[in-house]
Amino acid sequence: MITIKSSVITADIDETGAQLTRLASKSTEYLWNGNPEIWKKHAPVLFPFAGRLLDEKFIYRGREYGPVPIHGFAPYARYIPENVTKNSVRMRMVVSDDIRAIWPFDFEFSVLFVSEDHTLHITYIVKNCGKETMIYGIGSHPGFNVPLTEGLEFEDYYIEFPYSGKVMRNLMSDIYLNAEKQVPFTGLDGNRLKLRHNLFDNDAVILSDTGNTAVIASDKDSKKITVHYPDTRYCALWHKVKMNVPFVCIEPWTSLPGFTDKVTDLEQKDDYNRLESGKTKEHHLDITITE
Repeated sequence: MITIKSSVITADIDETGAQLTRLASKSTEYLWNGNPEIWKKHAPVLFPFAGRLLDEKFIYRGREYGPVPIHGFAPYARYIPENVTKNSVRMRMVVSDDIRAIWPFDFEFSVLFVSEDHTLHITYIVKNCGKETMIYGIGSHPGFNVPLTEGLEFEDYYIEFPYSGKVMRNLMSDIYLNAEKQVPFTGLDGNRLKLRHNLFDNDAVILSDTGNTAVIASDKDSKKITVHYPDTRYCALWHKVKMNVPFVCIEPWTSLPGFTDKVTDLEQKDDYNRLESGKTKEHHLDITITE
């Protein structure tokens, strides 16, 4: 476990999955604790896919690859900490033979964490080391404690999208795959979504046109969590299905889950990122606390 600190926040990062496992100030724990009886994770890194694939498989240039678990192999990989300082660390993925067996591209992947005052800056760095254009998705899955203050309830909080346009919902099938249909999201009051547990009875609520910023807040609490995701098109909201649990995940994704009626062909999935040979791309996520 690696610990980094700013003048305000402390963050713990696990070498397995490069997963953020703690985000706290001196007075408040902001990140879900990973209770194994409810949801044993905290903030998985999603790569090279966000969401599920039909039969845990995909096709590239006529060849079938898999099995690939939900959200890809990044959450289960081992990472080596590099350039460790008091307030930052870069976690580099160890690309094992098991990963190479199910992924057709030669690549490097690392996650940079930098704590600065009230903000944790996270940068996902993808490098294409091969000769072909690399096709991939990426996302984040941090779970945040709700309520943030003792004596308040989950329903006292809302998620606000302060810069949103006309927010759309991306529908999922009965097996939680991409239904390839968008509808206007009618759950907002202005740009606020009031939290209630049954929002997630059918799994994640996947939105687009959210303005790349989501804020967990309450009119009864001065504490807030602001998640800024400038490089991602979608924002999924989730907690454990059909359970009254004290957390909610804000999940910026660059792409949607796989197709419902066929094994996903990477070259036919328009929302995946394309990275040319020899190029490097960064994807950014900022988590800011207000107290």
